[in-house]
Amino acid sequence: MSTVRVHDTLSLYQSSDSFTLEPVYANAAVQRHSLVFGRTSTPSLAPIRIDTPPAPTLAQEERDSVYGIIGIVTLNAGDHLILVTNRQKVAKILGNDIYKLTAHKIVPISKNGSLSLTAIQQRDDHVYLGMLDSLLGNGFWYFSYQADITRNIQRLADPTLVKQSLWEQADERFFWNKNLQTPLINLSKSHPETDIGAFILPLVCGFMEFKHLSYNSKRVSLGIISRRSKFRAGTRYNTRGVDVDGNVANCVETEQILMTTSDDGVEKVASYVQTRGSIPLFWEQQINVKYQPKMVIHDGAASFQSFKKHFNNQIAQYGPQIAVNLINKKGYEARLSETWSNLNAQLNDPQVRYLHFDFHHECKGNRWDRIEKLVAEIEADLIVQGYCVANGVVAAPGSGDVSVHSLRKQSSVVRTNCMDCLDRTNVVQSMLARRVIPMQLQDILGGTGVVEPEFEQAFKNLWADHADAISLVYTGTGALKTDFTRTGKRSPAGVLNDLNNSIVRYVKNNFFDGERQDSFDLFLGNYHVNALATSPFELENRPTRYIVLPALMTLGVFMFLITLIMFHYSAFYYVLALLFWISVVVASQRAIVYYGTDFVDKPRLVRPQVLSPELKISEKPTSIYSPTEEDVKKK
Repeated sequence: MSTVRVHDTLSLYQSSDSFTLEPVYANAAVQRHSLVFGRTSTPSLAPIRIDTPPAPTLAQEERDSVYGIIGIVTLNAGDHLILVTNRQKVAKILGNDIYKLTAHKIVPISKNGSLSLTAIQQRDDHVYLGMLDSLLGNGFWYFSYQADITRNIQRLADPTLVKQSLWEQADERFFWNKNLQTPLINLSKSHPETDIGAFILPLVCGFMEFKHLSYNSKRVSLGIISRRSKFRAGTRYNTRGVDVDGNVANCVETEQILMTTSDDGVEKVASYVQTRGSIPLFWEQQINVKYQPKMVIHDGAASFQSFKKHFNNQIAQYGPQIAVNLINKKGYEARLSETWSNLNAQLNDPQVRYLHFDFHHECKGNRWDRIEKLVAEIEADLIVQGYCVANGVVAAPGSGDVSVHSLRKQSSVVRTNCMDCLDRTNVVQSMLARRVIPMQLQDILGGTGVVEPEFEQAFKNLWADHADAISLVYTGTGALKTDFTRTGKRSPAGVLNDLNNSIVRYVKNNFFDGERQDSFDLFLGNYHVNALATSPFELENRPTRYIVLPALMTLGVFMFLITLIMFHYSAFYYVLALLFWISVVVASQRAIVYYGTDFVDKPRLVRPQVLSPELKISEKPTSIYSPTEEDVKKK
């Protein structure tokens, strides 16, 4: 398996008329195609041309070094280049380096595009740039110049893979910046004789971390690569359930990898893949300042069609599904669980085994050992499932010429979910991953497979770090229950940390996640900036209560404290004053809860569609945002 290498270092030359990106080669004699972006005086699409060889005047221009092109985004002021300005190496797999994005910059291509904008358009562009900077700065973006990190080890070993550019080979689900790369992709297609594909760098959102350890006096690397799907991407309460194409929210492929190099230079790799994703039916939780938002479930025929599409897609990607549902059988979550169970019975697919394990009920009283009951129940399926073992032979370091041969294949996948597909899901996934470690160690290193304390602790820390990373993108906080993942038991400090994270989640999800959702939609191209359209950030005509009720509640709290400290009249009037201000606080608080949807932060770029149990199939109300025709064609 071999791919066309992406340029790992580019010289950026800036002049009054153009931006030029020239590849940097160790061998100066190598012919170089460079990309030239023409700079116009007005907001417009930047003309792009190929320059071979680069203009000799480049040496006279302002020069900077960058490490890749993330893409091109169009704002009110025209096209902007998004560039990698710093990176951190996090792993080497099959001879190829994997990097984390640590710094970027967004450069306007037009000369004076912002000068022709109105004050509102300038403000909007400032907001858009802030969104992109915040999203790209979250620390969960990864790339490789040679390895296709959108594919797991088993898929990389597919003998049908042919030599292609990384962007052509990349898995659409995990190629997050494909929309931003559209101008370069179109240029590459129209000029196949050039190496434009070597400028197109796929970006993956997720988590990648490796620990370097010793086992039986041999070096071994233990790591996790998690790939978050770009379809139905977003924040906790703004993306739930499934869409019309069978894509679910918070869908993540997690691959645990063990690697070592034998004495003859062959890389031995073992991997185990699991998936998670939101419950695959039409449901949502409408934020309204309550701790548990209003839940709406649409359990009609439309849900079944998307439910079926989801599992058909999953089976096509991974084989038979072991669907483990961890939500509660009683209370707030019960109806959601019943609906899934009914749809699964209707599906009646022998390739989907559904198992409901009420995590909170089974593990109440900190009986975390009872998770073994779940593992035992699916043990026979796990034995048949197995895991992937492959050998990789690297022709030359960094060449990308790697021969990968599967010695053993994983035949199915465990798909785990809870409400958020985070906290309970993380605990169960780590237990399943721990189960295969001894067997994988024996396969690639021999020995007894006994896991030593140092290795055990590295495994636990790795999975706890992974849990936090997946949670941060979706909820804005680290995961809950990570004290169990790190230590194997719950602790008072861990419970307090969970309480803190729960409070922070409540605040962020209700009052800040609208803008975070907007940043996903802008980056992924679900929203396109139109300079002729009305600003999406124009303040809505909110009712008077939006101002009055919070002000009244604040006044009540303030006056209660003042009265408590400084009131010097009789006890009767003292108590009466306290009760009055308490009643003001309580009344305003209850009114805020009653009108809760007026106070929460909602997305502005792509408006959510509210589900209703009465909706018909033809209305397709199932997505938080409706996919465009272009989105459907891409899929």
